[in-house]
Amino acid sequence: MPVEAATLGHVEEEVARQKSVLSNLHTSRNRLPTEALRDIFIHRARDYHYKHMCPTKSVPSWVNVSYVCRHWRNVALDCPTLWSYLFIMSRRWTEVLLARSKQASLKIRVNLVYLLCASPVLSCVGIVMNHVERIQGLCLRLPAPLIQRGVLSRLSSRAPRLQYLDITVEYPNSPVEWSSLLFDGDPPALRTLRLAACAVPLYSFRLSALTVLRLVDVPVQFQQDMEEFLATLSRMQDLKYLYLYDALPSATGFLSSAVFKTFEKIDLTHLSRLRIRAPLSTTVTLLSCINIPLKTQVRLECKSESNSSLDHYALLRSLLAQRYKDQTQSSPTILSLIVQSTERRATLTFGPRQRDTTPTTYGEWDRDIPLRIELDYLMVDEDAIICDICSSMPLSNVQTLSVHRPIFSPAFWRRILRQLQNVRYITLYGGNMPDLSVLSLTDHTAHDSEGEGLGGLAACDRSQSHVLAPRLEKLGLVYITFLPDYNSDLPEPAITRGCLMAALSTRRLEGSPGHLTMTQCNIPDSPRFNMVAVWGGGGGGGCYESPDVDVDVYLDSDWNLEVEEEEQEEGEED
Repeated sequence: MPVEAATLGHVEEEVARQKSVLSNLHTSRNRLPTEALRDIFIHRARDYHYKHMCPTKSVPSWVNVSYVCRHWRNVALDCPTLWSYLFIMSRRWTEVLLARSKQASLKIRVNLVYLLCASPVLSCVGIVMNHVERIQGLCLRLPAPLIQRGVLSRLSSRAPRLQYLDITVEYPNSPVEWSSLLFDGDPPALRTLRLAACAVPLYSFRLSALTVLRLVDVPVQFQQDMEEFLATLSRMQDLKYLYLYDALPSATGFLSSAVFKTFEKIDLTHLSRLRIRAPLSTTVTLLSCINIPLKTQVRLECKSESNSSLDHYALLRSLLAQRYKDQTQSSPTILSLIVQSTERRATLTFGPRQRDTTPTTYGEWDRDIPLRIELDYLMVDEDAIICDICSSMPLSNVQTLSVHRPIFSPAFWRRILRQLQNVRYITLYGGNMPDLSVLSLTDHTAHDSEGEGLGGLAACDRSQSHVLAPRLEKLGLVYITFLPDYNSDLPEPAITRGCLMAALSTRRLEGSPGHLTMTQCNIPDSPRFNMVAVWGGGGGGGCYESPDVDVDVYLDSDWNLEVEEEEQEEGEED
């Protein structure tokens, strides 16, 4: 072979070798560290696990990480935690997952509700339940008949790693009491317990480490009475979240018992959220028997009972007054009040944000609402109850008042506005226009008297001039209906457009500036009405330009209106 050919071959071999070395260097440079890749895989599996209830129609997408390349597969197979997020589909997959997860703590979610044939999945569940000692999180959805088919009988042994337990029973037409003791009654690491429509007796658990308790729709025959529940609650000193939805019976009898009068309150010093949906007597009893921090977010859904009395509402008011008597920095300042009224139902939301008045968003936990109270099926004077509850709250800093369906008497508005001396924005949503004559700058009505309370909303002991809502900057009306000017026999405490202007005339003459806006309001004998007007500013009126309105409004010194309304489009509904 010629020397040149041998040299050329050697060169080609060296080029190939150098290309291979360069390729390997590029691969090493672009490859994520094994630890980072493992964390990404686990994050993907965990995200899928908590968003889907198994079984699914196909293998979860995150499993494909083990088929991308050899390196990814090696990383995946060498990560037991990745395979501990069990999806129960078939016996083969169940056994593979258990083997790959080695001794990692198991997270299991199983939905047996909509299965046409539950036997294959039940067989897989049985295999998993043989590893109870490894279960860290267990979420079960099962119809009531399956309780007796051995699903839970395998959960009688101890579960030292169990931290999260969530069981929901569907179709509990005839609730079944569980005969076996779950986890030998002692899951020492249990932190979160969520039970829906379950007959699991709480007293069968050792719950001293619990931080989250959520009970929903407990079958009536298995509900603990108040004394029993309080005894159970007293063992949960570390609770952070307590949710009770239709989980406790009426506590009317306990309220009048000697035990209640001498009951030593339970200190829940770590509680940050409390939500109760229960009879009114149960709600006030529970609030009376626990001490919780001022920063705790509280939501109460109080259901009236046939034997509900004014005493129950008075006790609720007293409890709220006592809770907020000593304001500290740990208690959120209340800057907004939202009152929603429907037939025989009222909702009060006390918010920490100045303009927190969006009708569809109030009351959510992520908005840090300090307190929300729902009063269902009111049997007594709604105006008086709402005023009494508001009077128990520290509302001196409230900037925004929003009222939905404001069908309330002038006495109601007078009493509410006396508390809200710093209110700047008032918005009314829907319903008939209430009588807001009390918005006159000087109100010649009585101050609150000791007798003005439940059953005595309009009571007074002396007449005295005082200013109501002196800082009011904006009055907004949204979908409000005005009655005709010629209607002298009003079916409800509502006023006409002319009466509203008269009520605001005093504020105008006194030079207290502000804006009146109407959005899609109903004016008799006219299309839906939008308006923006200015009052005050030295006694003059004028037109306030806004791109959001389709009418121009001119206010002369006597508040007479000359309105140039746009014609409605053909077919538009009033």
